[in-house]
Parts: sequence; structure tokens; C-alpha cells
Amino acid sequence: MVLVAAAIVAIPVFANHSPTGTAQATQHPVNQSGVNGTIDFTSVPGGLLVTGTATGLQPSIGRYVSLVYDLGSAPGGPTVCEPTVELDGMFVGIWAVDALGNGILMQVVPPAAIAPLTVIDSISIRDSTINDGFGVEAVVACGEIAVHGGR
Repeated sequence: MVLVAAAIVAIPVFANHSPTGTAQATQHPVNQSGVNGTIDFTSVPGGLLVTGTATGLQPSIGRYVSLVYDLGSAPGGPTVCEPTVELDGMFVGIWAVDALGNGILMQVVPPAAIAPLTVIDSISIRDSTINDGFGVEAVVACGEIAVHGGR
């Protein structure tokens, strides 16, 4: 039996904005990581539900994190999943990864605690053991956020 845990983490406040609708980002491998996945955003009573699944990760809890980036961020290229401006509420959550390298992300984020879907464009999976999770070299997967129903 494989037990996978999800972490709930406090994140900074992004005042006077609330997410709307739903969105999805397909995660593509970066830095030859082999990591693939999907992250979904759904408005729910009490906030934004962010759920994800990924493959190709190293078994762990706490090694991988996801962050969102501003509208100027790129889902590919030399500045993949790097912010062009800092946002309050970039941190989304921590991945739990089973012994086979399959990861899950499940986080309910209060509306005031994450940048709204109207000001974000990409989301990453980062390996916190590489350069403490900072810089392009720590990105193992990235994807553009497609908002359903418009921004």
C-alpha cells in the first residue's frame, strides 16, 4: 500500500483580488527532467482548489513545490517559469510523491492568498534540492495556464 500525503501551507496575502472560473496547465519537462503533469485550478467556496498530478519525480514529500508567475512569464525558453515581476501569492503548494515517482498536489488556497487567475500566466514544478529551488535550473516542469471562460 502506498500512502501519499498532501501538505497545506500558509502563503502570503494578495489583497483585494479573488480568483474566478477554472484553469488548467499542462506541465512539460524542463532541464531534461522527464517530469510531466497537469495542474487544475477550480473556484470553490472558500477559495481556489489547486490540484495536480505529475510523473517522473523522485519519491519524497517536500522536495517539489509549485509557484505561479506573472503575465510576462514564459512557459519555455531560457527564462522558463521565471517571474518578470514579483507577485504576492506566488507560492501554490508542496507536492507529495510516492515510491514510483507519481506526485500529487492538492491545496485549497483562500482567495486573498494567491495571485488571481487574471494576473498569472504560468506555473512550475521546482526541485527545492537544486539551488534551494531558485533559478531556471531548479525548474523540472512548466506550463502555461489556460483559463476557461476568459481572463
